Amino acid sequence: KIKLGGSAAKQTTWEGGHRVPALAYWPGRVPANVTSTALLSVLDVFPTAIALAGASLPPNRNFDGLDASEVLFGRSQAGHRVLFHPNSGAAGEYGALQTVRLDHHKAFYITGGAKACDGSTGPEQHHASPLIFNLEDDVAEAVPLQRGSPEYQAVLPKVTRVLADVLLDIAHDNSSQADYTQDPSVTPCCDPYQIACRCQTM
Repeated sequence: KIKLGGSAAKQTTWEGGHRVPALAYWPGRVPANVTSTALLSVLDVFPTAIALAGASLPPNRNFDGLDASEVLFGRSQAGHRVLFHPNSGAAGEYGALQTVRLDHHKAFYITGGAKACDGSTGPEQHHASPLIFNLEDDVAEAVPLQRGSPEYQAVLPKVTRVLADVLLDIAHDNSSQADYTQDPSVTPCCDPYQIACRCQTM
């Protein structure tokens, strides 16, 4: 029988594979002994640091992260309403969007492909009709909503719409690429004594 529920395997988009707590410490600014349920992401570090520095984000760019300073300072519980989770090494194409989080629902278009402790790899599964979980009722992602249920039917068009919107946004993003062959100062370094350098050996 094929398993439909969640997993704690890393490199997956299951909650057990990537949901982690975060701690913030800034005496006099971040209130002590406060817990927030705001949905935040590592994508928020850059916009938050820019805002706290009193600077502005570069224009003509779309940033997936948000300024989380109001959450850090205890003045808001508003985090992301929508988060997209790309494949980070399990099933599907590396970097391709495979999971959509919308409020407390999470839709999986691809599952499987993660390595188990014994080194084996689970089967990759593509879901034309995504698996959708209600994380308020099922944070372990043990049982997906029934595809014919009213809740599934209400959530599916919303998930489909936000996924289409982000794919369109990505397709029209004003992005840049570095050409390492033209500027020696940005060429990846190869120095085994510098931790920031990576040497590719044949």
